[in-house]
Amino acid sequence: MAAAYEKPQASQPPPHLNAAYYGPSIPPPQPAYYGPPPSTPRRSCFGLLCKIIAIVIIALGVTTLVLWLIFRPDMLKATADSATLSRFDLLTVVMGLGKGDDSLHHNLTVNIRLRNPTRFGIRCDYAEAQAAYDDERFGFAPLRPFYLNSKSDQTITVTFNGEAAMGVNDDHVSRTYERESSRGFYYVKVRMYTDLSSRVRVVRRSHYKSKITCVLRLPVPTGGNAGPAPITNLGTKCYVNF
Repeated sequence: MAAAYEKPQASQPPPHLNAAYYGPSIPPPQPAYYGPPPSTPRRSCFGLLCKIIAIVIIALGVTTLVLWLIFRPDMLKATADSATLSRFDLLTVVMGLGKGDDSLHHNLTVNIRLRNPTRFGIRCDYAEAQAAYDDERFGFAPLRPFYLNSKSDQTITVTFNGEAAMGVNDDHVSRTYERESSRGFYYVKVRMYTDLSSRVRVVRRSHYKSKITCVLRLPVPTGGNAGPAPITNLGTKCYVNF
């Protein structure tokens, strides 16, 4: 009975808690886990081949550009030094009841000097010349192939002789002929068409098609066909197009 009346022992006070504590203790941070390092991919043989092909194509393109800049023949110079116009007559052929076609009787010789200022030779594999008056062609002459050494000149003589029908559909040529005859000069256009190739030792590039255009101011022939016609010194610069 005495035990029932024993004074109960005072309970232990709870431990002192920090005001910032809101729950159980936080475990220390664990080191981050990144897993095993990724394996290095194997180099693809196809990708390497593509890179090699691309490098070869770029190298060929650069080489071609350099060769073109070195070996280009577009530095070719042309000058019409002199010409001889012994006949240049536009005659009208009367047909039946009315006027017929105009026919140009001509005899023209032109000396064209070609200049190669480069350090490589230029070969002409094919050449022809054409003559036109008032934008109508009246003459054609095939030319012999030739070769221009480096830093050299060569004179090409072109001769047009014969007759050609002019102004078939209108009388524009006849009007131009009358006007220029009164002024004392005819304007004749001579063109040379060539296939060129260049060579430096064993390197050769071919099939350069060029057009050389010379606009000539020729005096009206005098004296008819008696004696040789005088030579006209021109010194006319021609245009070279590729």
